[in-house]
Amino acid sequence: MYPLFPLSTILPLIFLPFTLTTTLTLLLPAELHPLPPSTHATLLTTNFTLTAPLRRSNSFSFANVPSGDYLCEVYSRDYFFSPMRVDVDAEKGIEVWRTYRGNEWGNKGERMGGIGEKKDEEVRVEVKTQGEKGYYEGRGGFSPLTLLKSPMILIAIFGMGMMVGMPYLLDSMDPETRKEFEESQKSGPLAGVTAATNPMQNFDIAAWMAGSGKSEKSVSTGADEGGGGKARRRG
Repeated sequence: MYPLFPLSTILPLIFLPFTLTTTLTLLLPAELHPLPPSTHATLLTTNFTLTAPLRRSNSFSFANVPSGDYLCEVYSRDYFFSPMRVDVDAEKGIEVWRTYRGNEWGNKGERMGGIGEKKDEEVRVEVKTQGEKGYYEGRGGFSPLTLLKSPMILIAIFGMGMMVGMPYLLDSMDPETRKEFEESQKSGPLAGVTAATNPMQNFDIAAWMAGSGKSEKSVSTGADEGGGGKARRRG
């Protein structure tokens, strides 16, 4: 039984007559060192994919790349990298362009590097980062100013301010204005509502504690009614 080889290893052998001896090296920024060993770069086309692992020099190397148009991407656990378009031609050499996801393939960005018809030379292109990946959201600290964002807290502060500041405001008013203000409160539409909702407003607690009040009134009223009845009987 013949051994089976994956298609990704057979197709590059087919295109060997159309390959360049030029090496494509992708350089990462020095401030990103060190990166995890799982970081790698790929050259993707419709037929196959070439993969290059991360080297100790913080770079990736692709040697003897077959002719064609490739999408070059760098995968890392910690950072996002800008994708690039790599055009490899046996006669024109290698051209590297910046590309953007979602755009048409023919819409090229800025030229990032390349080489002309020279052979046996190395093409070095610096990869640009888009940002750092964040897997966890930092816990926000407590700030008293965040309480002022609550409408209920603002209403409570306003009510306390009115309760504390209203006596000082009334003391600073002249007597005539203060008298008009008190009369407007008594004759206002809320005066009757306040009296109706507060039945204890006219309650005389001193008279209730002395034992006088409604009980005496009820006794005297009963006596008057009884006397009136007797007078009617005499008549």
